[in-house]
Amino acid sequence: MIRNFTLSFLKTFAAFVCTLFLYSSVLAQLPTAQTIANQMTVGWNIGNTYEVPNGQNWANVALNQQVINAIKAAGFNTVRIPCAWDSYANPSTLVIDPNHFASIKQAVDLCINNNMYVIINIHWDGGWLEKHITLADKDAVNVKQNSYWTQIANYFKNYDEHLLFASANEPDASDATGVSVLLSYHQTFVNAVRATGGNNSTRTLIVQGPQTNIELTSSLMTSLPTDPTANRMMVEIHYYTPYQFCILGQDGPNSWEKMYYYWGSQNHSTLEPNRNSAYGEESAVDQSIGLMKTNFIDKGIPVIMGEFGAYRKNVSPAPLEPAKHAASVNYFYNYVVKKAKSSGLIPIVWETGGLYNRTDGTCKDQPILDNIMQGSGAVTTTVTFQNKVSNLYIDGLWKNTNGASAGQWSSASGSQAQQWVQEVYGNYFKFKNVGTGLYLDGLGKTTNGSDAGQWSNSTSNNQQWSKETSGNYVRLKNRATGLYLDGMWSSTNGSSLGQWSLGSDAQLWGMSTLGIGLKSATISTVKQKNANSDVDVTLYPNPFTSSINLGISKQDELERITISDLSGKVVETITTPAVKNVQTIGASLLPNIYIVQVYGKDWVKTFKIVKE
Repeated sequence: MIRNFTLSFLKTFAAFVCTLFLYSSVLAQLPTAQTIANQMTVGWNIGNTYEVPNGQNWANVALNQQVINAIKAAGFNTVRIPCAWDSYANPSTLVIDPNHFASIKQAVDLCINNNMYVIINIHWDGGWLEKHITLADKDAVNVKQNSYWTQIANYFKNYDEHLLFASANEPDASDATGVSVLLSYHQTFVNAVRATGGNNSTRTLIVQGPQTNIELTSSLMTSLPTDPTANRMMVEIHYYTPYQFCILGQDGPNSWEKMYYYWGSQNHSTLEPNRNSAYGEESAVDQSIGLMKTNFIDKGIPVIMGEFGAYRKNVSPAPLEPAKHAASVNYFYNYVVKKAKSSGLIPIVWETGGLYNRTDGTCKDQPILDNIMQGSGAVTTTVTFQNKVSNLYIDGLWKNTNGASAGQWSSASGSQAQQWVQEVYGNYFKFKNVGTGLYLDGLGKTTNGSDAGQWSNSTSNNQQWSKETSGNYVRLKNRATGLYLDGMWSSTNGSSLGQWSLGSDAQLWGMSTLGIGLKSATISTVKQKNANSDVDVTLYPNPFTSSINLGISKQDELERITISDLSGKVVETITTPAVKNVQTIGASLLPNIYIVQVYGKDWVKTFKIVKE
């Protein structure tokens, strides 16, 4: 009897322990909002796609693998998916169409399987929430908010911390009463998500400030919704200042509705000064982002800049100074992203098809992409310059004093004094010497034969150079002096580097890329759903110079290998790999960053590689 009782008790206790273990596994805590924010670099919006109301035909094509590969390869690791829900729901029951859920799930999975963070929201969606932030609408809106977020949260309940939920988009509140109503919508959002349990108990949630306007958010949003789970909330704002430069596509009848073509203190037009930005330039960016840092980030509340952007003015008549207009747009992206990142914000560019071809992932505006990545610190390129005439290399000569001359020297393989980090700066480039830490500088000298030197980092035009291609060579023209970098026909080690007006072959430089680096450029492994965790795939060495080894623990699992360039274009496919534990790939690749995808029977693993 006692023996039977003991066995029965032990079985019951074992079952209880197993149940408790399974329950605790399901409720395993996801990382804090700050931990996730620290992993986010810079983000991309899938605009004009999943937020298009049901029945309207202006949507972009659905996200595909080639596009998301290109986005990831460029340096983005966060994707915001604006979503419509209301027009896809039954008006009586508020039940969302399962086909719409499936289409959004497909986009979410493409991103998460590429080891990216994903934000889904309730976007404009016909304005049922966004334009109804009043006491009269409060109860009806909260009914929908609760229903939709309960369904969304349950549908994506088992996703890990890579999926974040955002309550709204640009809620149109502008005073204390409106913000109190808005906070009730956010509270309903938090309550609905948390009530679904599982991973949603600790998922990071994002709430929007009034109009996602920085100044209104800083002054009116003095409290956040109550969350039973601490440290799992972010705040969202957007940045399109000045409106006349960032968004306005044609002049209006009022004086404040005149487009601005030029932005940034160094890009102002003298031919049409009325088109210069009258406000909202560098100091305004600093001030606005500073408000978010002081009021939220410094208090441990992460902030996403969920949208920002400025667009090239394809208008008639065109800007009188098109080069300055182009430089203005490029510089806006660079400056805003750099300031946001340095202050702790996560910038997510608004994009509806102007930056990327939504079918094949081709970049349609490389200067904007370069400036976003340069501003984010995600991409660095190290180069050398060899003179066509003398064969000498531009050399910092290990001189680290401001005003020191830059010189020339024969090849010193591996010498950091001959290596220059190329930085994108609007339509121009800056070159920082790896050995000295100083920048190549025109020193304000406008006389033919004057020296080129080095100086610590500044915004001076003397450190900005344009690249003009001539066959296999480039000429470097200084923005301030108007002169070209010149080897001066000298073949002596240590000779000075000069400047001269456009002329001889001594101004032609062979530019070689030593390395292109992505921030956190370590190998990343991504498993799709139902991935075989017993298969180990490694790539080494990385970076590499000739070929790279691909090792796989179970060679019979391997089906194919694809290699894509930064635009997402597949440049090499190995469809019938040799059956062996180590493959050698990449011998035909040019120096660049590539994405390697290794496909198995029910899994895919993705790697970032750098060929130098």
